[in-house]
Amino acid sequence: MGIGRLVFATLLGLACPPTMAQDLEPDAAPVAGPPAAQDTIFWYPAPSRCTYFTPEARAAFRFDDPQTWRFAFLVMRETKAESPAERGYVMVDGVLRELEKVRSGADAAQANVTVWRSAGEPRVNVHMTVRQTGRTAETVDLAGTMTLIRGDGRREIAVEGNCTG
Repeated sequence: MGIGRLVFATLLGLACPPTMAQDLEPDAAPVAGPPAAQDTIFWYPAPSRCTYFTPEARAAFRFDDPQTWRFAFLVMRETKAESPAERGYVMVDGVLRELEKVRSGADAAQANVTVWRSAGEPRVNVHMTVRQTGRTAETVDLAGTMTLIRGDGRREIAVEGNCTG
């Protein structure tokens, strides 16, 4: 009788879909080391101040093709505040992470370095190191590297993008 109940409970568990909470909860164990891969953010239309692509995604990008809107990193600005706050967004191991800006300034080579960090665990830091490669009346074109940091692990990715305003 005990084995029959165990088999029934197992079959019932397999037949029932997980709850929304189970779908959204990340693994309880903190993840150390570098992110497994650079995921892209699919966000169309992206209401962002800055958009960064991998070089491959930048080459594939077509403004009129929503399927090509795949980003490595996005920066959005809260426009209703008196002194608008910027938030960064990165996809790490399949989870979209919101980041707060910690600091920004020039490094010894005069590249602009901005440090971002996530609020939740596992903690993710992003260092954006970019240089201006062009300018129009409305945008600044940038290229450089994005370094994803989690625990002792690091992953560096080439990025190209632009910022407005």
